[in-house]
Amino acid sequence: MSEIDNNTQTQKPKTSKLSISSIVCLIISLLCLFMFAEAESSGSNEAAYFFGLMGYFCLLATPILGIAALLKIKKSDGILPGKGLAIASISLSAFLIILALIMPQMGKTPPISKCQSNLNILAMGMKAYVREHDAKYPTMKKWCDLLIEGKYVYKKTLFKCLGDKKGPCSYAINPHCGPNSHNDVVLLFETKGGWNQFGGPEILTFENHKGKGCNILFNDGSVRFVKPQEVGELKWGTQESINLTNARRPANDKELKYWLENMIWYHSFSTEEIRTATGLTEKEIVTALKKFDIRPENCPKRAEDAPLLVLPYPGGRHPRIGFLDGAIEPQRETKFSVFTPWDANSYVVLDVPEAIWSNLGLTYLAHTHIDTIWTKQGIKLPKLEWNRHADGMLDIERKLPNGIAFGVKVKPTKETVLMELWLKNGTDQKLSDLRIQNCVMTKMAAGFEQQTNENKVFTNPYVACRNTDSKRWIITAWQNCNNPWGNAQCPCFHSDPKFPDLEPGQTYRLQGWLSFYEGTNIKAEFERIESTGWRKKQADKNNDI
Repeated sequence: MSEIDNNTQTQKPKTSKLSISSIVCLIISLLCLFMFAEAESSGSNEAAYFFGLMGYFCLLATPILGIAALLKIKKSDGILPGKGLAIASISLSAFLIILALIMPQMGKTPPISKCQSNLNILAMGMKAYVREHDAKYPTMKKWCDLLIEGKYVYKKTLFKCLGDKKGPCSYAINPHCGPNSHNDVVLLFETKGGWNQFGGPEILTFENHKGKGCNILFNDGSVRFVKPQEVGELKWGTQESINLTNARRPANDKELKYWLENMIWYHSFSTEEIRTATGLTEKEIVTALKKFDIRPENCPKRAEDAPLLVLPYPGGRHPRIGFLDGAIEPQRETKFSVFTPWDANSYVVLDVPEAIWSNLGLTYLAHTHIDTIWTKQGIKLPKLEWNRHADGMLDIERKLPNGIAFGVKVKPTKETVLMELWLKNGTDQKLSDLRIQNCVMTKMAAGFEQQTNENKVFTNPYVACRNTDSKRWIITAWQNCNNPWGNAQCPCFHSDPKFPDLEPGQTYRLQGWLSFYEGTNIKAEFERIESTGWRKKQADKNNDI
């Protein structure tokens, strides 16, 4: 026997490459699935998708390669090594595939469960903060920052729900909840992505869980998934914290039914907000809702060709986010809601007029802030209500103690809300410097609630506010616009007009405009509106001087 033949007989065959490949695929799949779980828990959706896809691909490839290896080993009459590796990879991969099929939750934490887990951890952080800060929750404007900076919560990813595709934090704090509030008062709740967010039911969202509901952290540390129809039962502050000084109790059953429909069907008020608006007790509210069968889910559907929905603003929920001390006890008779055409739950609140200035001083103010010529004299103006019409129009008229009268008419169309503001000089002296503030507040319009003026365009008389992706706009304008401006804190924007000087007995009328626009060329939209001639037409026919 030659030396070459002897080496050939003693050389051992190499392990099947297919067997090795199947084991490598199994190891890679396990690593990818581990990375998938880490990426998903950290809120990195793109990375989770990549590792999940790669892991499951390798997991499926493992038994295929293992079976191919066994077939090749069989053809070699058992001479080719690697049978054990192939069998092991097939068995383990089959076990993992079956496990993934019968227990999918082990491969992926449902967003609802993950969200509840986040809130449980945040609850522990809040309680730890309370222990170290004189039994107080973190201040509402910096609550996320304070929990992170004080290391009460260690990872920012715990502030994010898996179903939220936007900002870094999916939760908001209820500023009316304190450590000594009732156990069932809302402490944290789901809202659209942001950071250091605070508020009440007006910013609560169901979008993170496809409209099925949202997770709520209560003051006792418990977390519960709440369905849309259950939101009205939530408590947002102790009963003692509800201020009823600005409440307006409905005069009769007809008015009670109207306002409850207004608040439940369209403005999505909580029971406490209804109490604040009406002065009714919780028991009275529950009884009335059952009596009239008013529920969020039985809100009537509007016809596709219906005009824009315009409703009197019911009060009970402050229309501003910030600068609240500049609008104490806002009166509802000057305010109305206009709902956006693209979202039935979003609306802006218009305040027409918010204020009237003249050579006499501050002649009218629709809330408490600085003294008017009436408060200086200790005169309290009576509370009024909008006149509601079957075609959706609203109108109101007020006569001041010195004889000055003013009124507003609101007419919704399918694409525009037309407004008229008139003023009559009922005094025996000439009125001058008649400046008006007409306000559009965007707190409740989704995508328009940013406290900034960077999202606004001022082109006298037109003022437009864009949403976060700059594809939707809210536009307002008034004849004789004297001051187009915005207040970032509220947030709101104005096209404030000025009346000409009025001799005794003279009346003058100004026309206003509000519309919605979807697109990116706002300048062209201004030109289109201007081409309708709305200012010239109205100026020609509505001047009573």
